[in-house]
Amino acid sequence: MGGGAITGVVGRIEWSYFVAAAINGYTVTRNGTEWALRATVVSSDAFKLRQRPLIFVAPHNKGEWRWAIRALSLENGRLVADLDPPLP
Repeated sequence: MGGGAITGVVGRIEWSYFVAAAINGYTVTRNGTEWALRATVVSSDAFKLRQRPLIFVAPHNKGEWRWAIRALSLENGRLVADLDPPLP
């Protein structure tokens, strides 16, 4: 994972083994040590999105990338989140 943006279509936000939100279209950006997520949420569970820890999961053809979510806001189906660096 180099610099620039990572874009994808399918993603999800997990709380434990539950899906808190399903995503259809996302962009993950990195600015120095700061990581950010912008996404379109197609379905979500408000209760589960208030729980912690939340993990953003981005599947790809060799597995998946995962980031812990520090903070998020969801308005009119648009999600913006601050992320920790990718999980190993």
